[in-house]
Amino acid sequence: MPSLREAQKQLTRDTIVERALELFTEKGYAATTIDEIAAAAGTTRVTFYAYYPSRTDLMKDFMARVNAVLDRSDGPGPSTAPDLVDVVRVGELPGILGWLESRAALWPVFRPYLDVLSDAAAVDPDVRSMLESWHEEVISDMVRGMEAAGRFPPETRHIRGTLAYTQLDYVATLWTRRRLEPNRDHALDVLADSWHHLLCKAGPA
Repeated sequence: MPSLREAQKQLTRDTIVERALELFTEKGYAATTIDEIAAAAGTTRVTFYAYYPSRTDLMKDFMARVNAVLDRSDGPGPSTAPDLVDVVRVGELPGILGWLESRAALWPVFRPYLDVLSDAAAVDPDVRSMLESWHEEVISDMVRGMEAAGRFPPETRHIRGTLAYTQLDYVATLWTRRRLEPNRDHALDVLADSWHHLLCKAGPA
């Protein structure tokens, strides 16, 4: 059980992150200052820097929170998300749709962090590199699934995973950054069908 001091430190950290997320979402990453975040969190610039020596460190915490929501591992190993690898390996449409629906249910929780990370990546090379590495991890999980199934020529697997991830990111963005709300069930059905052909079927249905 964490000590009272540890619990208080985590509360301060969470408050800073929550206020920063609100300000970044409202004003944009580049237009939001450390002083504004500290004031909104009810603390000081000195305290902010005690927790986050740089804005990039704050973005690393944002990414860690995305991984925690999605149960993606930060540690060493062959995969950051074995469930995605397995869904692609099995290659069944209902399983793909179920996996996509499970992630869509979490969009309101983790997509705001990813949207801010995308904004930050436009002006911070370190964040851009971190976000690109994260994208590559997701794509690599899809590639591992295709490899495990012995599906498709090896030289086509990465582009298939890249296209599948790009589709997912775009559909998710319709509910977050762009504030549009098409029929989510219909969108996920179409996305699942596209994934099934891109990642799981060697030819036309």
